Amino acid sequence: MQALRNAGTVLLALALGGGAFAEEDGIWSPHDQFHEPNGDCELVAVLPAPKGAWGVVGHTCNRLNGEPVGSVVVIDALGQRDTSPASVALEAASDRDRMKELVQLLAVPSGGYIATYHSRDAKAPQGESGPASIAHVLVRHTAAGAQADAFNRKVREALLEKVGASSFIITAEVDAKSRLIVAASTPDESYLKQVPLWLLRFTPDGAIDRAVRFDSVLKGLGLGWFELNQVRARADGGLFLSGRFEPEGERAEIPILALDARWKPDARFNTPLLSWLMKGEDGMELSLIAPRPDGSVIGVGEVGQGGKRAHVVRLTPKGRLDPAYKTFQQEGEFPQGRFMRVPQMGLGPNGTLVLAQNNIPAVDPPEGPWRGPGLVRLKADGSVDARFQQGLGAGLRYRKAAAEAKRNPEVAGFLRMVAAMPDGSVVVDGLFDELAGQPVTSPLRLAADGTRVQGFQARFETVLPPKKQVPNATTSAFFKADGKSHFIECTRPGAMTETFLYWMQEDSWGHNPSCALHLGGSVATPAGAWQHCDARVRRAQAQGATCVETKQDPLDVRGRGSREP
Repeated sequence: MQALRNAGTVLLALALGGGAFAEEDGIWSPHDQFHEPNGDCELVAVLPAPKGAWGVVGHTCNRLNGEPVGSVVVIDALGQRDTSPASVALEAASDRDRMKELVQLLAVPSGGYIATYHSRDAKAPQGESGPASIAHVLVRHTAAGAQADAFNRKVREALLEKVGASSFIITAEVDAKSRLIVAASTPDESYLKQVPLWLLRFTPDGAIDRAVRFDSVLKGLGLGWFELNQVRARADGGLFLSGRFEPEGERAEIPILALDARWKPDARFNTPLLSWLMKGEDGMELSLIAPRPDGSVIGVGEVGQGGKRAHVVRLTPKGRLDPAYKTFQQEGEFPQGRFMRVPQMGLGPNGTLVLAQNNIPAVDPPEGPWRGPGLVRLKADGSVDARFQQGLGAGLRYRKAAAEAKRNPEVAGFLRMVAAMPDGSVVVDGLFDELAGQPVTSPLRLAADGTRVQGFQARFETVLPPKKQVPNATTSAFFKADGKSHFIECTRPGAMTETFLYWMQEDSWGHNPSCALHLGGSVATPAGAWQHCDARVRRAQAQGATCVETKQDPLDVRGRGSREP
């Protein structure tokens, strides 16, 4: 035991010297290679690509030791990887660190892209002031694909100075002048929204163009508690903000606010809207918004007026329901009559919209409660695009759950992304396995007429830089290997004890021998090969933990039958 402490002192010195974690990053098992399409990828966005390619796919794949890896891939019209120099450079420069999930991917009109990532690091700030997928990292890429280091550094420093060290990005937007707009806040553990809400705008070279402490503006409007979902740029330089803004002392919720070109509350829009909603006779809940060049805005959610319900409406520049818009209502009972809160609606050419329904049914009518096809395309005036709907036919289904749905009608699949492309086609991703009666694999591409584009690559892979394979270690710096399992406990004052389990058997990730991490409860999380455990023990020591070997297997207390490598 004393030898272990002495070794730990030496290793701590090495860790503080900067080389403690390199060993962990260089460990790969055969299961860690990205050489085949990944079956466990979640698409976040599909955007038009520069000339010569078709689309840019932003996604997160869970393949590397079970940890998420966010990435960007440029594809052609059939989903195959584009191999032009700019495409290869963009993919290589995307932030593909372990434990990173892509949150947003935005196109910059002057060229390039902006991506935001959420970190699963336990020390990353967590927020209650916006959607669940907040971002901690923002990366801009140039038109040539490389990271715009100077821009990224300026934005990072501005967030640190204005918002604070614990800041996170609620949502981001890029306007027509290629200016980045960021809504940022800090953790609010009491869930009282007594936290700063900053709106910041950056010039194309990364300098701060405007910064507004918006929670103060909300108080000036008599609004307190807030949950921000979207910030969208208006053509005049102003903003639309959607979410939930609650008047102080009132039960009504305000779903949208407008700011003018000076980022001051736009009384022309806000006053009539607030007056209508504060009466309490009607209600409005909008999960998605899309500004129009004339100052109006499309809202997707649920609106009640005079006993009538609508699910897609247009508000005029004066904050009133636009009678010229063919207000859309999805037929059917809840939840079929709702549209899901995907991050973006599919904004297509000529003012069209493609909307995703809340659930994907497992069975056909009349057995199931949901009769919709999963997607609905609306024309610029709000009317349904009959050509697209006819191409969809019976639409999407999740047949895998059909047997369970007959017992429980609420069982269904879902959609997580819908993206409309300039050529009129649509890429959709989610939990479904049938389109118009034919088996399909998500994601898929639909033509402008709603029919499936055959041959489209339905899986995208994250390609990581090649690394030399390092054999799994059979020795450790913390004990003498004797063919038995060993256990290292790392404790910090006031923090949960981490116990690293050095096992002899192979785990589900192909490591033999393997290590796991136990934080409490009846199971341990796979952590990789023995080198992984050694590197993580060193990390814990560098962070001030006391690490010692123990003979007690923490899973023995609950019985060996509960062990899960």
